[in-house]
Amino acid sequence: MEAAQVRKEEAVNRHLRFSCLAQSLLQRAPAVASTSEKFAFAEGASTFGQRGRAIGREVFHSFLSVAKRLFADGFSCEQVAEVLMPA
Repeated sequence: MEAAQVRKEEAVNRHLRFSCLAQSLLQRAPAVASTSEKFAFAEGASTFGQRGRAIGREVFHSFLSVAKRLFADGFSCEQVAEVLMPA
């Protein structure tokens, strides 16, 4: 938290919410790693990095699914961008 250089109260609140959400997802997410990501020290347990990558893939898949649905509903690129990243 200390490393985040936010200047406004709204930004601090947003950063805190995202940090809590990220921590929740990391704790709850089951991660299935590929064999190339396994190391001897892990002994069958997924590492923090593997869990993070699995969550990242899941979030990106959801992000693309929303964009796909919006485009299928006839939204323009500008409208989709506003929905996904409001100003």
